[in-house]
Amino acid sequence: MPRLSKEAWAEIRAEREAGASFPELAARWGVSHQAIQKRAKAEGWGDGTNVAEVIRRKVAEKVAGYNPQKKTAAIDAAAERAAEIVRRHQEETNAARDRLYSGLKAHKAAFTKEEKALAFEDLKAAKIAAEALAIIQRLERINWGLEDATAKPEIVIERSYGK
Repeated sequence: MPRLSKEAWAEIRAEREAGASFPELAARWGVSHQAIQKRAKAEGWGDGTNVAEVIRRKVAEKVAGYNPQKKTAAIDAAAERAAEIVRRHQEETNAARDRLYSGLKAHKAAFTKEEKALAFEDLKAAKIAAEALAIIQRLERINWGLEDATAKPEIVIERSYGK
């Protein structure tokens, strides 16, 4: 039985994750289907049911190539870009919070009806900006793979009853 290269195993994995059966792969690559099954189990290969994950992995491989050092560097660079986005989102969120608190203080300190109306308009503008920012940040996180687009927010209501 031939010893296969990393590139060949990557192709076998891609074919398996695209839906090929173990016997098909064994016949095509000249390796026992048990050897392929063993490697698939050890490396956690998909079986063709989660194509989106396979595509993400293949994109990463194509960007990084098959060189492990190059792949590691590409993953590290992508993680750093994603971390920069998260840091920027934190800064933007803090700025939106500061604007809201500033508006609340101005509204509380206002004496005249006109001052209160202006402060209230500032609060409305802060709310609209925060909502727009939340939408933009969510879309950016989805586009960068930091958040699952299909994930539904889970709301948990805890009730405590007095004794």
